[in-house]
Amino acid sequence: MDNLSRTLLESVLSLPTMSYHETAVSTFVRLYAAGIGLSVSEDRAGNLLVKYRGARNGGVTFAAHMDHPGFEVISSKGKSAQVAQWGKVDLKMFGGSRVIAHTADGPVRGKIGKKPMKKAYLGRSVFELKADGKVAKGDFGAFDVPAVEFSKGLIHALAADNLISVAAILDLMTRFAIGRAPVSVTALFTRGEEAGFLGAFAAMESKFIPKDQPLVVLECSSAKGGGVEIGGGPVVRAGDLQSTYDPAVEVWIHDVASWLFTNHESRVTNHGFRYQRALLQGGRCEACVYIAEGYPTSGIAMPLGNYHNHGPKGYAAEYVSQSDYENYVKLLAALAHRPMKRTAMREKVEPIWKHYRELRKKLMASS
Repeated sequence: MDNLSRTLLESVLSLPTMSYHETAVSTFVRLYAAGIGLSVSEDRAGNLLVKYRGARNGGVTFAAHMDHPGFEVISSKGKSAQVAQWGKVDLKMFGGSRVIAHTADGPVRGKIGKKPMKKAYLGRSVFELKADGKVAKGDFGAFDVPAVEFSKGLIHALAADNLISVAAILDLMTRFAIGRAPVSVTALFTRGEEAGFLGAFAAMESKFIPKDQPLVVLECSSAKGGGVEIGGGPVVRAGDLQSTYDPAVEVWIHDVASWLFTNHESRVTNHGFRYQRALLQGGRCEACVYIAEGYPTSGIAMPLGNYHNHGPKGYAAEYVSQSDYENYVKLLAALAHRPMKRTAMREKVEPIWKHYRELRKKLMASS
C-alpha cells in the first residue's frame, strides 16, 4: 500500500462519526476535495456532491455513506447520562460496553448500563451511561476500540463501514486530479444511512443525484453474511437482502472487473487483481432504495469482518483486507476509464440472436 492510500485511510478512519453526527467526516471531505481542486456542493440534508471533470462525455457516480452505528446523549447530569443507540447492533452486546463519548472538550470514556431502560427515544433503545468526565446532551460516541490499526495485511477500524469507502473515493479522485485523467467522476457522500437511508432519501427528494449516469453504491458488507472471502477482492454486488440491482450496470461492472483481472494476471504473477461476485444477502444498502426510484444502480462492496463491531467474543474493531482495498480503488479507476455503454446488455445478447437466426428455419420447420 502506498503512502497516499495509507495516509488517507489513517486520516478518514480516525474521524468520529455516527448517524446525525457526520460533521467531522463531511468537513474533511469538503476541505480535502476543495484542496485538490474539485467542486463541492451540499444539499439541505448535509449530503455532499463532489465532482472531478476531466472529460465531457461518459461519467459515473460513486456513492458512500459517512456514518456508523453509535449512541447519542439525549439527557445528562454531569457524569451521568441517558443515551439512545442508533444502528443495527446487538443490544446485549451494547449493554455493559466500554465506550468513548465525543464532547466539546474532547473524548470522554465511560460505561453503558447492562440493560436498556423502559423508555425509548424516537423508537430507539435508551441506556444509562456512567462517564469518566462531563457529557452533555447532543454528544455522541461509540465502542471504545482503536480508531484504526494496520496489522498483518489487515486494516482494523472502529468504523470501516463505511469510512473505508469514503477514503477510497477520495483516494481515487486525488490520483485523477494529480494525473489530470481524461475521465469524469461524481462522488455522493450521504448522511444517516444507519438510521434508515435518510440521506439517500433526502438526496432523491431534492433531485441532488445525477440520474443520467450509472450510480455505483460502495459499501462494506459482512463477509460471513454474504459468503465471500476477506482477501478475495472487492465484491461486484448483484443485489442485497431486499432487492437485486440494475442488470445492465451490474454486467458493466462485472465486465470491467473481468477485464482488469485478465489484464493484470497477464502481467503480474503474484499480486494480480482479484474480485468476487455475489448477491450479499447479509443486509440492505442504499442501492435498494435508489433502484426503487428508477436510478440505474448497482454496487461494489468490501468484504468486512466483525460487521458493526460484532466480534466473536463481544464488541471489537471491524476489519478489511489491505489488498482488497487496493483492488477496490483499481476497480473504481477502471470503471471511470471504461464508461458504461447504453447498449451493453444488447451486445451481450447479440451472439445469441445470431445463433437464433442461424437456426430459425429449422425451428419453424419443426413446429
